[in-house]
Amino acid sequence: MIERIHLENFKASRSLNVRLAPLTLLAGLNSSGKSSILQAIAMLRQSYGTHSKIPCLMLSGDLVRLGHGRDILSEGSETEGDVIAFEANENGTAYRWTCKSVPDASELPFTSAPSTLPSFILSPHFQFLQADRVPPTTLYPQAPQHARSTGFLGARGEYTSDYLALNADTTPSDKRSATLSTLPIAPELLALASPTSKLLDQVVAWLQHLSPGVRLNAERLKHTDDVQLLYEFVGLARSPRSNRYRPTNVGFGLTYSLPILVACLAAPTSSLLLLENPEAHLHPQGQVVLGELLSLVAADGVQLLVETHSDHILNGIRLAVKNQRLLADSVALHFFTRSLKTGESDVQTPSILPDGRLSNWPKGFFDQWDKSLDALLD
Repeated sequence: MIERIHLENFKASRSLNVRLAPLTLLAGLNSSGKSSILQAIAMLRQSYGTHSKIPCLMLSGDLVRLGHGRDILSEGSETEGDVIAFEANENGTAYRWTCKSVPDASELPFTSAPSTLPSFILSPHFQFLQADRVPPTTLYPQAPQHARSTGFLGARGEYTSDYLALNADTTPSDKRSATLSTLPIAPELLALASPTSKLLDQVVAWLQHLSPGVRLNAERLKHTDDVQLLYEFVGLARSPRSNRYRPTNVGFGLTYSLPILVACLAAPTSSLLLLENPEAHLHPQGQVVLGELLSLVAADGVQLLVETHSDHILNGIRLAVKNQRLLADSVALHFFTRSLKTGESDVQTPSILPDGRLSNWPKGFFDQWDKSLDALLD
């Protein structure tokens, strides 16, 4: 597990030190530096396993595309030659990379790099799901072999349907099962929608919180490079199941959340998941439930770094802590702000207490509801 990451002269992080936990939430206003943590980890990972003859920092690849040296250098740094550094502590060992900024280069040769590499770079069990995920469409691509061999869903989740088509009958950890007592669907209908403990049916079980009665099917189309994803609904009076519908004809949030659900349920123990805005296009009820799922996955030995703007995600995690489904010490909360004077990121770190409450509420940290309510009552 990555326990700490330190960034120097990287984007808004002039010198930023952040503690990581099994479940880490990154919050703050737009462009305050949250994404830099995820991007740094993804960029280091994509810098290895390439065909470059010289070990270098790859600014553009399958995971992130950050442009050139001038695009990632902190405000106030020299245009050329200033050192950009990354340091990560994993399982008690520190790993450090440095390189010099070259304004027009998309590959920056390392001036120093560790002789051995941490598991977040070497392990095949890794997902980075960006905020800009693949939208509902008629067909989805089949994954290339290198993605299939590692279970990679694609940075935009574009291979999720293919993964489901190939792995529908695998069995995820029962510690991540949806809580039946809270599902908004009658047991007899749940038995139709999600009859087994297999991966596809467990994805469907969690989807009940978003759209009760929904069921899905993913099928690879023969003699093509495509996968078809279809939805149906159980419990209609005229028949046990409805017609099948394309993703473009059902709620946007179902398909948009699908990569998040699959990644969480399918991740092997010791995996690393980087998730940007998992709450996108979800009703608040679904966001709270997603916070619960993230907590169950973290409690089951997977490390998650989550960038979010959702107080509902936070509340789902707080409830999981209060209900003793996740230890309070297993959560790290970081609130990012950015100085108008220097352009640098700063981080405040409240703690979740065992009863689900927070040790303190920094100004601007998920307090908009209170501000709006005060204005309404004024």
